[in-house]
Amino acid sequence: MKYEGLNYETVHIPNVDSAFKIYESHWRKTLVPWWTYPLTFPIFELNVLLEGTQDVQVGERTYEMQAGDLLIINPGVRRQILGTRDQPITYFALHFDVEDYMLRTILTQHRSGLHRRDSALGQEIRAPLEQLVQLLQVNRGLDMRNPAIRLKLISQLFALFAVLGSFEESAVGAERDNTGPLIAYRMAEQIELAVKGGSIGLRTGQTAKGTITVIAEKLGYSPSYCYRVFRKMFGMSPQGYMSNLILHQSRLELVNTEQSLDQIAEKLGFRDGLHFSKQFKRWTGSSPSAYRRTPRELRLEKD
Repeated sequence: MKYEGLNYETVHIPNVDSAFKIYESHWRKTLVPWWTYPLTFPIFELNVLLEGTQDVQVGERTYEMQAGDLLIINPGVRRQILGTRDQPITYFALHFDVEDYMLRTILTQHRSGLHRRDSALGQEIRAPLEQLVQLLQVNRGLDMRNPAIRLKLISQLFALFAVLGSFEESAVGAERDNTGPLIAYRMAEQIELAVKGGSIGLRTGQTAKGTITVIAEKLGYSPSYCYRVFRKMFGMSPQGYMSNLILHQSRLELVNTEQSLDQIAEKLGFRDGLHFSKQFKRWTGSSPSAYRRTPRELRLEKD
């Protein structure tokens, strides 16, 4: 919109439609001995050693972590703490998932692995990390779901994500010049457009795999090649990415209780409200109606 006859300058804030999910994150001081069984999570993990030394195996690699080192582990990669050299340790673990495909790319392609205390990322992340840990310490024993505490935690977490998401534009640009990463970016964009436009073909019985095949053909590449480059860039399959986006959009639509399930189904491309309800329950374990009845505080925790 332009206002005729007026002179003005506007700086727009970009539209934001993304989700950050935090699971079972904690600060911990251990006793001796300390080790863990091999674990594999479908989400990211940021592990920061605050005190002591620990030996960690991630995938096929073994790292010796010293105080101040941080480790970023991609979804689906097995990890295990082998030992702590017969000394107690203090660490902070952040388990999280993000639906912002650009941030996922930076994390999977440029941030995963061990970062030493004196590395560029290790130094840049120190301040927001220390503030977050301090906030946890100050509020230890209190109800972290308290809105005031919760908002402060979210603020510090976003500061942390801002550091994780910052990466030299020249490096990212160099990646985009390669065919594979560029195709993965375009696929992600097409999947998001299809989900938000309700054109994923669910009402006609088209499968997620069929939708991805259509997108691959539209881009002019074979589905198998697109699958391979997409998983490499984003750490998940195109179908998994699509399912996450549909679930995220479903939850957003359910917040508006004035909408019927049939209306939501129409928006998202499902055949009808019953089809949508069955799929939502398959994803979450609860029906859309039960989700709506859940108190908002508990609903946010589940999301």
